[in-house]
Amino acid sequence: MKRIVIIMTNANLSGGSNAEIGLKLEDLIRQSFHWWHAQYGEKDPLKLDHWRLESIEVQDIRASR
Repeated sequence: MKRIVIIMTNANLSGGSNAEIGLKLEDLIRQSFHWWHAQYGEKDPLKLDHWRLESIEVQDIRASR
């Protein structure tokens, strides 16, 4: 089993609480995995139908000066 961590930042993101943003992002990622797996079918190199999204954490961070 492999654990994959992706860290993304967006300085201009607004429009909801951290929890709401996390839920929207989780839904988008799940839909994307399903869509890409359907496009590739048997030739899906990453076997996206077997992936599980375990958690998304949204944090407010301040750039250090």
